[in-house]
Amino acid sequence: MKFSVICPTYNRGPAIAATIESVAAQSLRDWELLVVSDASDDGTDDVVAGYARADGRIRLIRTHRHGHPSGPRNIGLAEARGENIAYLDHDDRWAPGHLAVLARALEGERFAATGATRVNAAGEVLHVTPPLTLCWHPELQLMNAIFQPSQVAHVAGLAESVGGWRTSGTGLEDWDLWLRLSDAGVRCRTAAEATVIELVDPSTRQSAVTAAHGWEVARFPDGRAARAAYRALKDTRRVDAARSALEKDLRAWYAELVASGLVIPLGWRADADEVDRALRETVAAAPIGGHELWPDLAIVPRADHVALVHLISCVTREHADRIGTLNRRIMRHQLAMYADVLS
Repeated sequence: MKFSVICPTYNRGPAIAATIESVAAQSLRDWELLVVSDASDDGTDDVVAGYARADGRIRLIRTHRHGHPSGPRNIGLAEARGENIAYLDHDDRWAPGHLAVLARALEGERFAATGATRVNAAGEVLHVTPPLTLCWHPELQLMNAIFQPSQVAHVAGLAESVGGWRTSGTGLEDWDLWLRLSDAGVRCRTAAEATVIELVDPSTRQSAVTAAHGWEVARFPDGRAARAAYRALKDTRRVDAARSALEKDLRAWYAELVASGLVIPLGWRADADEVDRALRETVAAAPIGGHELWPDLAIVPRADHVALVHLISCVTREHADRIGTLNRRIMRHQLAMYADVLS
């Protein structure tokens, strides 16, 4: 069997039908679908069981309540019989060619991902992943989750080899797993084609992720000095300078990444002009301008000082510290701007 598809669910009800039907419509037919119900009590299991009776490739696995998708995903991994594992969240869908694209990306690789179209509850398109954001490198994986679970596949046994899916109060268990794979030396091959339709909605777990960690930008003896520095850094009159600094830092960083093995998505003709255009679009879309600069900047009291901190949504303190270390290396122009403002 080519793919085992693991879909954790809880109280999705009749709406899970669209997710299941998107798997049934795959052009690559050699798959099984494991829908792992996290003790659903709203009729979701009856919907899934109906599909399972009609198609022997679909299995309903009911488990005790975890309150988190990591437990059901690990149960799915233990039950999977395929050569490869693909994930599908219960409120997402796949285009018919998704598994075929993943199969090509996995040729000679152990970890792969595709692009996605993100939609709201009304089905309106909010965002299509640009090819630049699907480039892969260990440093990019350290700095960003890059992929949602519905975009990803890997060879069987790979997740378990680094400890499987872990539970976190902050969410982002997918980023945690992808980073552990990267740290183990696993490379990810990506495909530019957007074969996943992902729901973005205030009711989803993704929308409730909190920033539990951060890295310090500056220290002050008291709150008054920290607040003055915060206001100075947030001054929107510095928007143009901030964008210029960001662009310089991004260009220098991507040049380093290209030299050290940046993975370019399959299907993207990434010549110099195209990469230049993509970088300019990334800078233009960065959260700089509008009502404030650096929206993730916060004032955080410490035991012996008050700090300005860039908040980070990630699972562990160790991960946040690594992000801070890398930022201090690659944000040379932005940090010089900080120093100039705060001097």
